[in-house]
Amino acid sequence: MDPVLAGVALLVVAGSVGVVSLRDARAALLALAVVLVGSPLLADPPVAPLGLAARSIGAVLAVYLLWIATRGRKDPDGDPVPTEGSRIGWPADVLLAAAAGVAGATVLGPSVPGAGAGWPGAAGLAGAAGFALGVLSIAPILTGRDVLRIGLGLIVLVDAGSLIRTALGGSPTSFEHLLSAGLLVTVAGVLTALVMAARVQGTAGLALVADSRPAGRRSSDVRPVGPG
Repeated sequence: MDPVLAGVALLVVAGSVGVVSLRDARAALLALAVVLVGSPLLADPPVAPLGLAARSIGAVLAVYLLWIATRGRKDPDGDPVPTEGSRIGWPADVLLAAAAGVAGATVLGPSVPGAGAGWPGAAGLAGAAGFALGVLSIAPILTGRDVLRIGLGLIVLVDAGSLIRTALGGSPTSFEHLLSAGLLVTVAGVLTALVMAARVQGTAGLALVADSRPAGRRSSDVRPVGPG
């Protein structure tokens, strides 16, 4: 097993944990950049320069679009509006990713090209990372209540599919990398449009639906008025 590729795989999985668990939207986007840039490197033979360039440009463009969408999003106190983050906490996300990675390596092991010679290699690591990313993406997609969290989950899921395809079919062609980059940018573009639409409608945060309840006193703040 190549220690450099193993380090890249760990970095990709760690980045995905950051994407789904961080509440700071900008920090989550930086973690997403790590995931999208590192994923194409988990291939054997190595990715052709043209394919790597396409994926890298697509990753940077996708993150930049989301960065623009979150810029200037402030709460009433003037602080950056957070995304939901993880409901179970990052330690639990780490355990889920580790378990999924082991499961992915076990399930894909016999199917990975060259599994009998020094496995896990780049393809085996890609399969393990793909399973980890896929599991981590489920909670944001199914339980997310803000548009950014759901969108980040979808992007992580797309990247997970790309990694599993690499594990099963070998290094993708440059054309496949170009298609993957286009898909990532498309998802990011749609997500950016949704966030910007929420801003136009006056939604301060990233919630899918603005709170339409009229502002008023809480029941605990209401006091009976006595004589005098």
